[in-house]
Amino acid sequence: MIAYVIFILLLGTVMYFIPEKNAVLRINIGGIGNGLVAILAFLAAYLLKKRSLNAYGFRRVESKWVILAIVFAIAAFFAVFGIEAIYFHFVSEPNNQIDFQIAAKNGFVSLSILLFTGALVTPFAEELIFRGIIANMLNRYNAVISIISSATIFGLVHGFNVIFFDAFLVGVLNGFLFRKSNSIWPSVVTHVVYNSLTLIYYSIM
Repeated sequence: MIAYVIFILLLGTVMYFIPEKNAVLRINIGGIGNGLVAILAFLAAYLLKKRSLNAYGFRRVESKWVILAIVFAIAAFFAVFGIEAIYFHFVSEPNNQIDFQIAAKNGFVSLSILLFTGALVTPFAEELIFRGIIANMLNRYNAVISIISSATIFGLVHGFNVIFFDAFLVGVLNGFLFRKSNSIWPSVVTHVVYNSLTLIYYSIM
């Protein structure tokens, strides 16, 4: 986990030095880089622990959990509008989603690439880390502690800004799904659908 955070910080530094005019390239490098780092971190943990993939939540799941995951994603997407309205009533900060918005509005090909990197690769990879490893480790404690703790870590990794609260909400929902279903797949579905809705919204806003 420490190595994952270090590499994410390094990736953020690299992205910082990519010029504004290359915003589309910058955000897709971030998406792919984040995904690769998370997958490599998960593989390292898997090889070191020598546990079966089932232990990390790679289990078949009943359809009811997939349906609930989709409902959660849609609910979170709309709830975020309220969260951000309250946040920006009290706080003023730069638009930290501008790269996503530029890439989403840059045509069909750009949006398709962004959906691949930001709504497929990133959600799957992040769920490996934040549910497969972190929430899994915290599940030894009671439900409130494990879900809130993993959601807080998930939020902090997304930044000290409004996105912390958006990510925290998704983290709580995914932590609940992971704990109750004992499978990583419902949280992956929620994450994929939520990110997809957000990026499609950026393309038409």
